Amino acid sequence: MDDIKSTEEALRNNAPYSLKLCMKLAELENHWPEVVGKAAAERSAPVSCEYTDEVPVISVHVDSPGVLPTMMSRRSVISRSVSRYLGVKEVRLEIKVGKVRRQTSAKDPLPDHLRRPPVLISEASLQKNIREISAEVKDEELAESLARLKTVIERLSMRKK
Repeated sequence: MDDIKSTEEALRNNAPYSLKLCMKLAELENHWPEVVGKAAAERSAPVSCEYTDEVPVISVHVDSPGVLPTMMSRRSVISRSVSRYLGVKEVRLEIKVGKVRRQTSAKDPLPDHLRRPPVLISEASLQKNIREISAEVKDEELAESLARLKTVIERLSMRKK
């Protein structure tokens, strides 16, 4: 069992150059702020890559027409930085206005001690509310859903704020 290697370890030495380059290109989006700088990364993103004449052509979108001239003036600097990151001699950039997809900024969930406990409802109070609502609502499924909602709201209103 000592001969089992992780995928990264196996590919590090034995992978063909083209596969290594593809892996680096896949990582480029995640490392974009480090490659082009934080200010440029906030307004731009790599969106695709094609090969022509053995030179990667990377399409970069900027989020507004006002940013386009600035990015175009920095094209050579960004190109050198991207080629250094990818480990290739030359990279051609196509910079245009388009949709810039941002990395997710979802927050981590609250720790358990800060979360509110779930709302527990009694079967008796639920049945009472079902009887009340069923008198006005003829659809049984809708009546039960409304009764469940009403019961939860009643329980939540009894909690201390």
